[in-house]
Amino acid sequence: MTMDRIETKKIAEVIREKIEDMIKRGEVKPGEKLDSVVALAEKFDVSRSAVREALSALRAVGIVTIRQGEGTFVNQYDFSTITDMMNSRTLISKQEMKELFEVRHVLEKGASELAAVRRSKENLEQMSTALYQMKQASADTDDLGEQADVRFHLAIVEASGNTLLKQMMGRLSDTMQKTMYETRKVWLFSEKRSFQRLLDEHQRIYTAIDEQKPEAAADAMSAHLTNVEKVLSKGIEHISD
Repeated sequence: MTMDRIETKKIAEVIREKIEDMIKRGEVKPGEKLDSVVALAEKFDVSRSAVREALSALRAVGIVTIRQGEGTFVNQYDFSTITDMMNSRTLISKQEMKELFEVRHVLEKGASELAAVRRSKENLEQMSTALYQMKQASADTDDLGEQADVRFHLAIVEASGNTLLKQMMGRLSDTMQKTMYETRKVWLFSEKRSFQRLLDEHQRIYTAIDEQKPEAAADAMSAHLTNVEKVLSKGIEHISD
């Protein structure tokens, strides 16, 4: 006799579902403020970090707005429009995020070096198009440009000419898009000039590849990934207690 394996949900995911249910039941209405991280942690008997991760996930799809120093507020939201991002994908823990960026550093630094040597005119056009699409996104619109961001990074891997690299990065693309969306929510909405800073980092990578400077391309990619990882980590830490 075989038994179906019961998948254990992460604590943060369970807390996210509980808070979401509270909002659906009307216990906290649109425009109202949720209890503090400390109060929610005590209510659910979990760590504050688990509550922060749960709130960060709710913010990523627009269910709540987090105002630094003020608290977390419920938005007007149509729950029938929730995508599979919340329901079918598990939340990314800090450790998993750290490991993801370690993998990206290894793969994308090398891909950038190879791309600077091997890139074709078509490869450059793909990167340039993705950059243009990212520039059309704005911190004042719903389009945060994360899909174009993913296309930019995948175009670099394509330019490397390494089939195995392309396959490995392709498997990471969904997770990359999820972290890119959350990064923009944390980074771009907190400080508008950060949007230009993000574009500048991508432009430096593109320029190094265009000018066929492998070392500069690898350094620019490494600096970009390091900055993104820091921003995403701080996004969880800055959720007010």
